[in-house]
Amino acid sequence: MRLWLTTASLIAALTTLVACAAGPRDAAITEQGEVQRVLAAEDEYVAAEVARDEPALRRLVDPRFIRVLSNGSTYGMEELIQGVLRLRMSRQSLRERSALVEGNFAVVIGTADIWFAQAEGPDKLSTLRSSSTYIRRDGQWRMLSLHLAQRT
Repeated sequence: MRLWLTTASLIAALTTLVACAAGPRDAAITEQGEVQRVLAAEDEYVAAEVARDEPALRRLVDPRFIRVLSNGSTYGMEELIQGVLRLRMSRQSLRERSALVEGNFAVVIGTADIWFAQAEGPDKLSTLRSSSTYIRRDGQWRMLSLHLAQRT
C-alpha cells in the first residue's frame, strides 16, 4: 500500500511538473500562431485595398472601426471603405512589421510603401508608418483602428 501511494504521488508530481513546464511554452506557441493570423489578416486587408475589393474590405474591417487623422478628426468604416474605393493605388508592400497579441486584441506596427497611379508618368510612392489595432470576433481578426503618418 505504501509503495502504491509513493508511486502515485511520484506520478502526480511528475504530471504537475510537466504540465507547468509545458504551459508557458504552449502559450508562446499559441501566441505566435495568433500573431501569424493577425499578420495574415493585415496582408489580406492590403490585398483588398489594392484590388478595391469592397466585400473583402467589409469582412476585414470591424463595424466599430475608427481612424483618427493628424488634425484630430475621425471617421468610421464606411468612410474608410469609400475612400479606399476612390484611391488609385497600384500596389502596396509592408515591411518592418511587428505585432503584439493580448487576448482578443492585437496591435500591428510597421511601414507601408504605397504606390499610386498618376495620370501621366510613373506611379508615385508614399512611405507611411502605420499602426493598426485588430479585434478578434467570432474567431476572425478585424481591423478596429488605423493610424498612418508620413515616414521621415
